[in-house]
Amino acid sequence: MTNKSYDTIVVGGGVVGASSAFHLKALGAGSVLLIEQGQICTGGTAKSCAICRSHYSIPTNTELTVKGHEIFRNFPDYVGVGDASSGWVESGYIIVADEKMADSVSENLNMQSDVGAETYEISKEQAREFHPRLNVDDAAVIGYEPVSGYADPYLTTTGFVAGARAKGVDVLTETQVTGVLRDGDRVTGVRTASGDIEAGTVLFAIGPWTAALAGWLDLHLPLEVSKHVVLTFRTDDPYDRELPIVKDLTVENKMYFRPASGGVVLVGTGDHGDPLDRVESLDENVSDDFVLLQGGQIANRMPDFANAQLVDSWCGPYDIPPDWNPVLGPVDGIDGLHIAYGFSGHGFKLSPMVGKVLAQTILGQKTDVDISGYRLSRFAEGKLLTGSYGVGSIS
Repeated sequence: MTNKSYDTIVVGGGVVGASSAFHLKALGAGSVLLIEQGQICTGGTAKSCAICRSHYSIPTNTELTVKGHEIFRNFPDYVGVGDASSGWVESGYIIVADEKMADSVSENLNMQSDVGAETYEISKEQAREFHPRLNVDDAAVIGYEPVSGYADPYLTTTGFVAGARAKGVDVLTETQVTGVLRDGDRVTGVRTASGDIEAGTVLFAIGPWTAALAGWLDLHLPLEVSKHVVLTFRTDDPYDRELPIVKDLTVENKMYFRPASGGVVLVGTGDHGDPLDRVESLDENVSDDFVLLQGGQIANRMPDFANAQLVDSWCGPYDIPPDWNPVLGPVDGIDGLHIAYGFSGHGFKLSPMVGKVLAQTILGQKTDVDISGYRLSRFAEGKLLTGSYGVGSIS
């Protein structure tokens, strides 16, 4: 049973909302409520490939991920729950570029090093040593991050929630938020199907469902929603779970792949995906043409996958702003309202630190990373966070 009044309400039980609720209480917030329309980690986070790399062309994205990796690595101690786990696997990360992308990759590797990432160029021979199944004959530049890896979205999200509960956060699941309570220019809580709940501050971290918030408050929240497909392939030789993640910038859809449980390789894309009118219209249909395309591209990058078997597929939603970078922080003109959306497929890796800096912002504390560049008003100001790689989730 929850109260009917809180200091802060966090709406959204994905990894960003869970991290935010945990950090709010850890940093000294008063009463905090986390509300989720379904069960914890059943929305976009549940479909995440959970890759954690620091390769970006926006410096603050790299700063957030570098600090976030430390949280993933030391997760049980960090959340204060001994049996918690992020499912962290430090596999390393390889990015492959052709001549067209070579200068951008080299410049970004230097930038990333400047802001604290452990990353550098490697030779083709070194790439083959780190990943013996990899074909890099066509590569002009190869970047490497030895301490990057991947985690488990469900374990990470529920771990943050367990840590939040232990610190006194109330958690309300199976509760649909249906509106925002206001008193003039100030938020005073949320409306739910079970009744109103008051709060002085409300953070919405609802990803592809953010369009509903725009309607409730008559706000312009630039956002597209698209469908992204993930495939898993298997060969007779099981895929080692500690092989490096690979990002392939030589192909149009900016394919990536990483190990997954059961000796398979998980393959996704970093492109726009198929547009959706609304997130509820997402289906699980995958075309044969897409399977053939990804199968051919993975076979080019790993020749022993030429006769690989398709094992599984699933689809998830991306919430995409015009510059492919998240919108974070307070909303001008509505006191007490904070938002976090538009992660464009890279929210999981950002989530530990995004949750922390959002909590710091709400509590009026100095933030570990300056997130002013992610403000909503940047679109009206013409100050977009446009990465050097153009459209795609690697910006």
